Amino acid sequence: MAASKKQTAPGVSFVVPVYNKAPYLANVLAAICAQRGDFARQYVFVDDGSSDGSLALLRQLTRNWTDTVIEIQANNGSAHATNRGIALADQPYIKFVDADDLLAHDATAQLLTTLEGSDACLAYGDAVSYEAKAPPDLAAPLPEAPNVTRLRDPLKLAFKNSLFNPTQFLARTEAVRAVGGCDEAIVFSQEYSLTLRLAAHWDFLHLSAPVAYLPRAAPGRLSDDGGRQLQRVTLACASFLREHPQTPPPLIRFACRRAAGRAWKFARRHLGARSGSEWHWLNVRSFAAATGDAATFIERCAGVYDRAPAPATDGGPSDARDQA
Repeated sequence: MAASKKQTAPGVSFVVPVYNKAPYLANVLAAICAQRGDFARQYVFVDDGSSDGSLALLRQLTRNWTDTVIEIQANNGSAHATNRGIALADQPYIKFVDADDLLAHDATAQLLTTLEGSDACLAYGDAVSYEAKAPPDLAAPLPEAPNVTRLRDPLKLAFKNSLFNPTQFLARTEAVRAVGGCDEAIVFSQEYSLTLRLAAHWDFLHLSAPVAYLPRAAPGRLSDDGGRQLQRVTLACASFLREHPQTPPPLIRFACRRAAGRAWKFARRHLGARSGSEWHWLNVRSFAAATGDAATFIERCAGVYDRAPAPATDGGPSDARDQA
């Protein structure tokens, strides 16, 4: 497989961490292969110690692909696997793809067009959930002139909600490397730690068009455990503030309120917590002028998710965006 000989746009490295995704790989790779656009492309797959035959299937499905790298590592989690992919990327843009999501055929070209010529570090589009019995029409053209919104100083928005999953965005390789990639202390939810790091330095662009299709049901998907997903998001905020002490105080206070609000809502819903409980007082304290060491305070908020009955679910992967 080769890209079009006519290449009028900068190239894109597709970075795909893979861990036990054998049931999805054929469709995921077909959608990547079908990306339209006159740009050079490289394909980087990082197998994170799969045990379900994903690696053999990946090799088989890409055997005729050009400019393809398959990296193999022991299971170290998606953040480490993503960082390996970033290190191996040789094009000026990176298109991240989760190994169970599908890309609309015009997704990469539209995101590339949106980001080129701007000084933003990334562009992201919308995600749509789909049922396995009703696969989406990925070949349907995206809007020719979709609405593009510039998110200026997006760190507060990133503290508030997880803005996108990996399949939704395309980023400048140099920007991703400049911030150190993903925070490997947060083993999963890799895109959220990277989002925070990028949001501290550059604007984002939002493309109002469906670029990513996420299966509504994906057995074994970590983000379906809503409690653990919220815990990872909360810990990512704490880790970010610890490594960015220069974050403006109003944003630090907002991050504390957001973490405490999520924890209090979760405690009420799943633990039956009431006023006067630890989580209630953390929420009250978050509105004070200072919370002490903000990173430590947020880590304490994350402790609520260890108290929930297993499995702690909050309705699926979108909960990390919608809580509190």
